[in-house]
Amino acid sequence: MDTAKNTPAEKKPEPPRRVIRGRDEVADFLAGLAESATREIVIFAPQVDGALFNTPRFARALASFAARHRNNLARIVVEDTEQVLRDNDRLVGLCRRLSDFIHMHQVAEEHLGIREMFLVIDHRGFLHQQDVAKPDCVADSHNTHDSVLLARRFNELWDRSEPIPSLHTTGL
Repeated sequence: MDTAKNTPAEKKPEPPRRVIRGRDEVADFLAGLAESATREIVIFAPQVDGALFNTPRFARALASFAARHRNNLARIVVEDTEQVLRDNDRLVGLCRRLSDFIHMHQVAEEHLGIREMFLVIDHRGFLHQQDVAKPDCVADSHNTHDSVLLARRFNELWDRSEPIPSLHTTGL
């Protein structure tokens, strides 16, 4: 008896999540996620790596995302605000110019020292680096379960975070 024919199609295993190690590949995946976002982007990064988030492609994707719909929202929580302001001119410029659509906050004191970085789009796709000192990132562009868990974690961080005042100051 051939049991393979009796297996329903919906029982197919999920494709495995990708592990990404190279910085160029991580930057490409992040930009691709931002390009495919339709309503929400959330980012948590203790330090915002300019090689990942301050690229022309990522900046275009974020600007295009903000322009697509008046309810689109990108939220970013960081720890090292001085580093963000110093090393991420494209991202900071977008936060200033598109302040209705892109918000950046500083993580609350109680959450200082978190070693992970992640980006989630639309509760369906994510990239997660569990330790910023290690190159391995887990990524999946279609994984609702893990995306929702990371988005919930982000919301906990966001709810206690504070806006970065110097982002809204002109002349910097």
